Amino acid sequence: MKKIYPVLFILLFFGGCNSKSGKGNNGHDIVLGKIELSNAWARPGAKGQNSAAYLTITNGTATNDTLTGASSNISQKAQVHETFKTDSGETGMRPAGNLIINAGDKLQITPDNYHIMLMGLNKELAVGDSLDLTLEFRHAGHQTVRIPVKIQN
Repeated sequence: MKKIYPVLFILLFFGGCNSKSGKGNNGHDIVLGKIELSNAWARPGAKGQNSAAYLTITNGTATNDTLTGASSNISQKAQVHETFKTDSGETGMRPAGNLIINAGDKLQITPDNYHIMLMGLNKELAVGDSLDLTLEFRHAGHQTVRIPVKIQN
């Protein structure tokens, strides 16, 4: 019986260490240990004006992480905003602050929701162009994605 315990320990230890995927809270497959940026795109915009970027952030890590900021090579400033409705039904935008992304969950950055404002464009953004967007996370650090400029329907 004493010889079984070391073998069992080795199997459990190495079997557990090789686990690279699992199911998130929403039932989708996730890759552990990774923040994934996908489905990214930005709106066209004129030089000196503003634009917005959108994407999906998947937290495939084992812990909650927080989106704390953004920056881009195309604008003087980038900031996470949220769209809201006033009591009178008017729509507005405001800085969203830090956004927590639970382990295994996704944060959808979409029109009429959270979005990344690109303020003070350094040059015109036309359909077919691309830009670098860097997101800052409390635990995952800086993550950069190259995104296309297009008109989304």
